[in-house]
Amino acid sequence: MKKLYAPKGIIPAPPTPFTKDDKINEEEYKRLLNYDIERGVHCICVGGSTGEWSTMSIEERKQLFKIAAEAIGDRIPKMATTGCHSLSKTLELTQYAVDLGYESILLVTPHYLQPGFEATKDYYRKVAETFPNLAVCIYNVPHNTNVELPVEDIIELAKVPNITGMKHCTDPTLTNRVIEGTKNDYFESATGRENMILANLCQGGSGGVGVMCTIVPQELVKMYDLLMENNWKEALKIDESLRRLSILIESEPNPAPVKEVLNLLGFNFGAPRLPLRPCSKELREEIRKELIKLGYEV
Repeated sequence: MKKLYAPKGIIPAPPTPFTKDDKINEEEYKRLLNYDIERGVHCICVGGSTGEWSTMSIEERKQLFKIAAEAIGDRIPKMATTGCHSLSKTLELTQYAVDLGYESILLVTPHYLQPGFEATKDYYRKVAETFPNLAVCIYNVPHNTNVELPVEDIIELAKVPNITGMKHCTDPTLTNRVIEGTKNDYFESATGRENMILANLCQGGSGGVGVMCTIVPQELVKMYDLLMENNWKEALKIDESLRRLSILIESEPNPAPVKEVLNLLGFNFGAPRLPLRPCSKELREEIRKELIKLGYEV
């Protein structure tokens, strides 16, 4: 079997723009994907939490996968977020992504039905076994799911040949234990915490999957390249310069602040779907000031 994709580097998880009549804005989405790719990102994660998958129908999620596949082509790897509460729907979405040429999927930990950890591992194994030539990445995001996948279970799942990595949105000390426990496996640990990408790389992780990778890709790619050159002092300067923006975009429910950043940068991403509200005027002004500090004309 060929060596499958494993999440490594700076990986944007872009939001989804909607038109005034609540349809996916295809051209604006493609425009952002091109923006990120032109700035050197290493993969794109399509239809994640920031992409508002939880408010979308299955058909809309397929539509987004198709738009992204056409826009990205073979320029960089593509990761589709295919997890659903229903295993059959997860398999349906995953098959669709495979047919479109996606190299990997991001699979959120089952949560709403609270299946328990043994059933959760069975779920991951079932998807992996159904698509043995597809890279499967675990998405451990307890602040959204209220489920913390135990480190021991992640280490066990890492031994499945095509479970090649994870997006870990939790305590960095747990990430460190995963890195140590999987060092003999083909498995990469990327962070989903926006302010922890540098820390993740310094402790032996593989990078970041998130919204900062979408809105400031060139800065994070530069930081990544500096670290690969062992120039951590200059990498730290970039990390420090982005901290305030990282804090701001997490101060209101995702993805409203992220969409507002993109609107300020000249994109037309509008606001999130209900039940989320648009970014507040106060936060918008704080974001605008921070973007100016970073050298953006907004």
